Amino acid sequence: METSALEVVFLPAPKRVADMRRATVAFLLAVNAPEQTSDNVVLVVSELVTNAIRHACGKVSLRLSAGGDYVKVVVLAESRDRAVVTDAGPDDEAGRGMLLVDAVTDSWGCSTGETWCLFRYGAGPAGAVAA
Repeated sequence: METSALEVVFLPAPKRVADMRRATVAFLLAVNAPEQTSDNVVLVVSELVTNAIRHACGKVSLRLSAGGDYVKVVVLAESRDRAVVTDAGPDDEAGRGMLLVDAVTDSWGCSTGETWCLFRYGAGPAGAVAA
C-alpha cells in the first residue's frame, strides 16, 4: 500500500490556520480522500493548528499522511502543554476543541508538544494502522 505525506513547518501566527486548512484540502484532494473524511480532517487540522499557535513557544509542524484506508494528522509544537478534553461550561467561549476532535476522529492521542489523530475509511480491519 502506497502512502502519501505532506509536512509543513511554520512559525506561529494566526493567519497560518487558514494556510494549513488550504494545504490540507489540497492534500486530501490529491489522495482522493472521501468527502466526509476530508471535512472532518480539515476541521481537526483547524482546531489543532489553532491550539498549537496559541500555546507554541516556537515552530509548529503539521504532518499529514494517507494510505489505503486512513488519513493521519500530526501537529507538533514547541510547547510544555498537552492537549486535553475539558468540560467547558455553557457560558465558556473556549474549551470545546478537543471534545470535537474526540468526536470526529477514530482515535487520537497526545504527548507534550504533539497531538495525532487517525481517520479511517473503507473496509480495512480496525487497528491496522500504527498510531
